[in-house]
Amino acid sequence: MIRTIFLLSVVLASVFPALADDMMLRAGEWRIVREGPIPGAQKVCYAFDRPLGEMTHRSMDECVQNRVVTGDRLITIDAICRMPDKLVTVHGTSRALGADTYRADSRIRFHRGGKAEGDAVTVRVTAKRLGPCQPGDRPG
Repeated sequence: MIRTIFLLSVVLASVFPALADDMMLRAGEWRIVREGPIPGAQKVCYAFDRPLGEMTHRSMDECVQNRVVTGDRLITIDAICRMPDKLVTVHGTSRALGADTYRADSRIRFHRGGKAEGDAVTVRVTAKRLGPCQPGDRPG
């Protein structure tokens, strides 16, 4: 379950802003902070600009998503994903907190054996651009 939560938190953090054209991971070094069952932080260097929506299809082949843009910098998503032996539902929001800072909050619920209710976790991922990539960084 921990691996599933980690995978979903990383993927879904980048899923939410898919419809907002101005939400972009600009080239440079980014600090990604995860809060929730698997907290952590990492730095990622992007060699070129990436629209956040470009990352939406990674590991999401077994998901159905509904996105609603509720403001110029706020997106709400609901997703249902099939995984081995379980169904996973997600409700989340993503918002721009500034020029190069984004936050995604999601509630992930795991349903097993046809149960309507299931175990739930809350995950928050914040991404902030720190500036240009540093010497020795490998673009990711």
